[in-house]
Amino acid sequence: MMRRLPMLVAAAGAVLALAPAASACPSCSVGQGLETLAYVMAFMAIPYIVVSGVLYWVRKLLAEERGL
Repeated sequence: MMRRLPMLVAAAGAVLALAPAASACPSCSVGQGLETLAYVMAFMAIPYIVVSGVLYWVRKLLAEERGL
């Protein structure tokens, strides 16, 4: 139990810190949370898409050069 105490205190502190914003306007806080999640997911997905596209292009280019 004593090892879990710091984690429980930190979690309780986070809940207490976020409670005023969530209780101010529940629909606004949910909307902002979903919007933030969408931004985070986009910022995580964009590099994967770019790198995958570049790898595809380089592999295609190398295959063409080997075929010549």
